[in-house]
Amino acid sequence: MVLKNLDKKKVHRSLGAIAGLTSAVSVIVGTLAARATPKGWGRVSMALHMTKKPFILKLAPLLTGLSAAIVTAVGIMGFYIWLVDREDAKQDVSPKSTAPEA
Repeated sequence: MVLKNLDKKKVHRSLGAIAGLTSAVSVIVGTLAARATPKGWGRVSMALHMTKKPFILKLAPLLTGLSAAIVTAVGIMGFYIWLVDREDAKQDVSPKSTAPEA
């Protein structure tokens, strides 16, 4: 299996970096979407559906949802790696013999 050949901690760190990058991009797109929102009467006409929303306003919630999904998946993966390493550590520790030596 491929996962046995990979170092789990390195994969988790790499995916954590990707999750951080998607979060940063999500914040940037959200900021740009806030600036692209119409002001004044333009906002009223957009609320009344007389004009269309800018594309970035449609894209921002999708990107935020994607970012949250990636961060959640990386978090679950980190918990799984911690759980597996903990189980491996328990199996590696051999029970000490309590029999007295003669």
